Amino acid sequence: MGSRSAAAALALLLVVAAGDGTEAETAPAERHYPPRRAAELKARLLERQNPTLLAAWAAEYCVSPEIARLEPVSRAAEQLWAARIGLTGEPSGTERKVLRGVVDRLEGCPLDSIALKRAAIGLTKVGVVVPLSGRFERYGETFVNGLRIAFEEHDREYAPDVSLVLYDSEGDPLVGARKARWLLKDHGVSLLIGELFTAGTAPLAAATQVVGAVLLSPSATNERLATLGEGVFQLHVGQTALAGALARYVKGSKPRPSVAILSADGVDDSLTVRSLTAACVAAGVPVAGVERVSEGTVDVTKPIAALKAKRATALVLVGSPRLIGVAAPQIAAAWPGILVAGFESLDPEGLTREGREALEGASFFAPDYSLLGAPRDSFAGTYERSFKEPPTRMSVRGYLVGLAVTRALQSGCVNAAQLREALRGQLLDSEEGRALRALRPAIPAEPERLVIRAGRAVPSGAAH
Repeated sequence: MGSRSAAAALALLLVVAAGDGTEAETAPAERHYPPRRAAELKARLLERQNPTLLAAWAAEYCVSPEIARLEPVSRAAEQLWAARIGLTGEPSGTERKVLRGVVDRLEGCPLDSIALKRAAIGLTKVGVVVPLSGRFERYGETFVNGLRIAFEEHDREYAPDVSLVLYDSEGDPLVGARKARWLLKDHGVSLLIGELFTAGTAPLAAATQVVGAVLLSPSATNERLATLGEGVFQLHVGQTALAGALARYVKGSKPRPSVAILSADGVDDSLTVRSLTAACVAAGVPVAGVERVSEGTVDVTKPIAALKAKRATALVLVGSPRLIGVAAPQIAAAWPGILVAGFESLDPEGLTREGREALEGASFFAPDYSLLGAPRDSFAGTYERSFKEPPTRMSVRGYLVGLAVTRALQSGCVNAAQLREALRGQLLDSEEGRALRALRPAIPAEPERLVIRAGRAVPSGAAH
């Protein structure tokens, strides 16, 4: 408070407030409040449900240790906002004196208007910039539907309520960047979610980092996004996660599984093989052999024969769709019945008809998450009741992004700096996860496995 007399007055105020709040503390709460005291006080001040306690809550909030640790501008904005709220309640003489002292001390400070707006809404408004019209409208719409379910679950159980402020990027990076600035400056949001594509995400990341906000990218694939600032996070399904899912799939396919790998010899392909080998070791699946061929190879019968001699139970293909299309018919002829798996280059949309037919029954792992078990069933049921259709991949992404945000808020975040710290606690526990600031799913989920049936890729659960 700046003086001994003010501190003494505040101490007396808090003793009185503790006595006045006995009945409120013992009354059953309808919803959970954040575990951190400062976040609980902020939630109560935002709700303004009990005018008789607003002043006491505001005074305690102003001097709470968590607020004292904020950087100066944010701290002053939070204290000024709380003091003003407290004075709208029913302050006693001592309370009024303390809160008025905070207001008098800070009102003359040259505080940034954005900081004041952020303090006034906290983290209760989340800005979303995604395509809601044009050819990508369907992606944006189903993504937002998934987000809404996560936020509705939060609002039923936790205080304060959190709402979405939606802006249509129209699928245009320039439009998205302009609307991101509106959200950050006019609305004062501390968290942006968007865009769905990398080209539109980079401008949003830059805009948030200039003002110290947080960006959560749900589906961009550029691994350099994380270099734009400490507040940029991604729901990124990287190669480590994909390789781990494939290794676990092979492990469950046979009583004594082993893997053979046929790979192109490019740099990216070699990195994929390295990730896959590490994942197999971690899963307890022996790698029987690796054969590398040049990207332009047209006859792969010799490397196939060499791998077949290793008696592996599964063959993983790593390379471009062109190489996969060339190799697939030769594998079908030389090694019939072998379990074939791989990654997105096995997607039949990018293969010739002959390649698609040869890969009938093969599995590949796509960089999208698929929910597992009870959470999957619960989400699908809720989604279908709410929107009268099954959830899509983008719906699942929206739900997982929403859960990441609401779990962070439930832990007791007050502002963007604390939100960054909470999200860091949700990063994938791997070098790749930490480097890309990639969030792990908040509920059981795996990279999606797709199976090639009749020349089409279908989710593994619908492939039987």
